[in-house]
Amino acid sequence: MFFLEGFLSLLFPLNCLICHRGLRSDNRKYLCPACWGKIKLIEEPVCSKCGRHSSLSVCSSCQNQKRKYFFSKARAAGVYEGVLRECIHYFKYQKKAYLARPLGELLIDGMSSDEDLREADFLVPVPLDGRRFREREFNQAHLLAQVVSRYFKIPISSRNLRRVRGVPPQTQLSRERREENVKGLFLVPRAEEYEGRRILLIDDVFTTGSTVNECARVLKQAGAEEVSVLTVARGE
Repeated sequence: MFFLEGFLSLLFPLNCLICHRGLRSDNRKYLCPACWGKIKLIEEPVCSKCGRHSSLSVCSSCQNQKRKYFFSKARAAGVYEGVLRECIHYFKYQKKAYLARPLGELLIDGMSSDEDLREADFLVPVPLDGRRFREREFNQAHLLAQVVSRYFKIPISSRNLRRVRGVPPQTQLSRERREENVKGLFLVPRAEEYEGRRILLIDDVFTTGSTVNECARVLKQAGAEEVSVLTVARGE
């Protein structure tokens, strides 16, 4: 898929997805340098648990929350706003699968500075339900995981964490409603595959963390030693 897009870019002029300025033929981010530079990256210091930018080792939000996190830590490359938000929307909802490469490179940059994440035994993309997969024709988390896997040589396990049903769109729901929606949403048919293993969950966006936390709960229940989370973006 990526190769096809690259071939087509040689035949037709490239334009920045955001501002529509012309791009050099060797541009593989599909954004001009000015627009790419507007992505707000999440830099240290961050909360040791949820990865939010914070001067505290554990941010006030994590300190005040009564729910239990089943993942050891979550990290994200950038803030879910502006250019990055638009790119993710193009990626997911307008079938621009070639954006997996530049967005995946943001994940690679984040992992390069975090040895714990690089020591994962498996990358596990958060699964889509069947209806959304048919609509999009791909699972965006799996495409991101492929980019990371090729770079760090960490195998992908994409068939053993399964989504058993769909859920209504969660964008406008409170954290409490999201948590209720995702209960019992995932299962692991072959627990032995993850027993004693370190898992790195891959997804596009961390909002309330309800979905990845439910994935982590099921993976830990299956015997995973540790579950971490890596996403392209997170809400502030």
